[in-house]
Amino acid sequence: MAAEDKDRRRYPRIPSKVDVNVRLAEESRAIPAVSTVGDVGHGGCRFVSRESWPVGSVLWLTILPKRSIVEAKARVVYEKPQKGGTFEIGAEFVEISARDKARLEEVLKTVVQPVG
Repeated sequence: MAAEDKDRRRYPRIPSKVDVNVRLAEESRAIPAVSTVGDVGHGGCRFVSRESWPVGSVLWLTILPKRSIVEAKARVVYEKPQKGGTFEIGAEFVEISARDKARLEEVLKTVVQPVG
């Protein structure tokens, strides 16, 4: 990601390697696709998927860090094809409960490494 992309973010992203289950928000009975979150922040996340999720798609994400679950509705803001037929997906959170926000905050605290 280019430096200017990082600078324009409202919320910084933290590198992460946690599983995430992904499905279209309106398809509550669909079997979710399993992916790995590459980075996450208060405003959204980036993950690699074998499934294509076009820009504008509204997804239900179940992020599975150790000993916790964070659920959120997110909108796809970019989709970049990758080698091997996968897609890098950038998604912004559009709906997240207060409880899940608090869980996300705890996850972000455990991922951040102290500087110095």
